[in-house]
Amino acid sequence: MPENDFTSLLCKLRELSGLSQGELADRVESSSASVSRWENGVVTPKRAKVEELDQVLHGRGRLARAWEPVATGLQMPPWMRSAGALEDKAVSIASVTVSNLVPGMVQSIEYARHVFRTGHPTASADEVERLAQLRVARYESLTRRNDPFVTVVFPLSALKGLPEYVRADQLKALLRHIGRGRLAAHLIPDHTPILPVSTPIQVYRLMDGRKVAASDHASGNHVYETPEEADKIEGIVTHVIGRCFPVDDTVRLLEELL
Repeated sequence: MPENDFTSLLCKLRELSGLSQGELADRVESSSASVSRWENGVVTPKRAKVEELDQVLHGRGRLARAWEPVATGLQMPPWMRSAGALEDKAVSIASVTVSNLVPGMVQSIEYARHVFRTGHPTASADEVERLAQLRVARYESLTRRNDPFVTVVFPLSALKGLPEYVRADQLKALLRHIGRGRLAAHLIPDHTPILPVSTPIQVYRLMDGRKVAASDHASGNHVYETPEEADKIEGIVTHVIGRCFPVDDTVRLLEELL
């Protein structure tokens, strides 16, 4: 069975306590075979037993907190804890960025080239082209696979100050995606402060009904997998959209810019 947060923590706390599986079993009136099955994820213990384990191993409540999502089936498997895996299992994706960039998922090829040329001035032309093609191919791949409904929220300023051919290419791509009926765009008006958001955030609704949120940081993508965390991030997304141009007004603005 795959490892999860509970099994990892149980094994770690037992080893830190200097106890063998048999010794821990004696402390909680179970068998060493049961402890082995708990640590290997074959069997999940009942809450009462988890509380005993937490007390014996001085877990200070950590074991119970790690056990909860496993027992309720809400913990995501490790292989799904990345943006790419979440995209592949999503029926809808909401992406919010307050930086002066169109979200990477819906960048056009010319926009992506411009971003990589600007962000990586020492990169060769071949490397810039490779990165740009990979970025654009990701959304095209999603439309062929699970084709999630995507909502993007970004500043109007992300479409300004660009070379004309770059802006035109990006505007045409956005309008094309919107016209296909699987993309909704909301532009954040100029000079509109969005205080709750400092990094790009995403909310994924998965095929099995779960809702997961994520945020992008310099150190990588952080996934918020508990319902409470996902609800909080989704609330921020709703708040930001409320300060944006509605979808119809956004389309009109994109057409005017084009």
